[in-house]
Amino acid sequence: MGWCTTADLDRFATAAGGYLTARAAENTLLLSAAHAARSGWRARGARQPPGTVGPGDPDGPDGPGGATAGTARRGAAPNGVSPLFGWWEPPDGSGPRGAFLHDPTVPLLIAGRTPEMAAALAALLAKTGRPVCGVDAPVDAADAFAAAWHQRAGTTVRVHRSCRVYRLVPATAGAFESPGPSGRLRVATAADLELLAGWLAACATEAAARIGSPQDLARELIGYGGAVFWDVPQRASRLREAAQFLAGPHHREPGSHHDVAYQPVAMVVLTRPVAGTVRVSMVYTLPERRRNGYAAAVTFAASRAALDGTAPGCPAADRQRPVTQVVLITDGSRPDRMVSRLGYQLVDERAVFRFGPPTSPQPQLKSASRPMPRLPTGPLPRLRR
Repeated sequence: MGWCTTADLDRFATAAGGYLTARAAENTLLLSAAHAARSGWRARGARQPPGTVGPGDPDGPDGPGGATAGTARRGAAPNGVSPLFGWWEPPDGSGPRGAFLHDPTVPLLIAGRTPEMAAALAALLAKTGRPVCGVDAPVDAADAFAAAWHQRAGTTVRVHRSCRVYRLVPATAGAFESPGPSGRLRVATAADLELLAGWLAACATEAAARIGSPQDLARELIGYGGAVFWDVPQRASRLREAAQFLAGPHHREPGSHHDVAYQPVAMVVLTRPVAGTVRVSMVYTLPERRRNGYAAAVTFAASRAALDGTAPGCPAADRQRPVTQVVLITDGSRPDRMVSRLGYQLVDERAVFRFGPPTSPQPQLKSASRPMPRLPTGPLPRLRR
């Protein structure tokens, strides 16, 4: 059969929905993009891949505690080219074995690992004249598509990122204890709009990603409860600490032992549940509070809450659809020891390639038809004394 394409999202969901949801953790990016297209929003990005969380030190600027963008909106497609969907059907008619979603504003999303399938897709898109700025797919499929596209379109190919896809399921989450310092989860509310927008902007700046309007994104996250803070007790001032040691009770602030003020130090962003899957799309820790374990703590607590059905990021309407797994996508260039310590299991590896403008053959130097003339030689001129 080969590739079947359509611009009708309902037809795509009917044909490939079963294949995608059966491997929801591996196909979370494509499922989320299709869900966003259905709701009228489409994620845009230069992003760290859509929804990628970088590894390394959990509280460093490049780690889960640093900046990673994954909840941006996609703009209008260039030249009026609308999104295209497709699925791969093998000759035996056994059902879809792959799928793709192509929006010209972002790298092509491919589900499926077969290199031949990806190479055939490159031929199909090149034949129809659709512009492709990159590809985001399992490693073997990404390599095959990039090679075939380079051969047909003559574009340059640049490795943009390698990624690892992890998932957390209830059985695994229950076997692990919350890491890091104590604290509490708190869902962002309308009162946190300015704070959340500022953190989103700082996160995008560190990740060199575009998220559109931080205010609009903050409102959207607050609307469905997708932004969660990790609060810790506020540090007491030295004057207040010294007051606790004064003999006279009149020097002590009333209720100081009982009324503990909390302040947010880290944040995690959760996507809406799709096919029983919630994705951690952004994790951020205040720069001055990094390397204290706050990112690991908020990631683990929010993930476990999602699986328990009590996640602040899951509104009442979404809680009717139980969450069966939480997905985390990390940068594959660094070890993910912390991710394993949180109970996440590796399920897939992906690669992201960016395509540049077509390259022309390098001009060849004309070969000399005769030997180059020799420079005149002789005794060096003597300088007068």
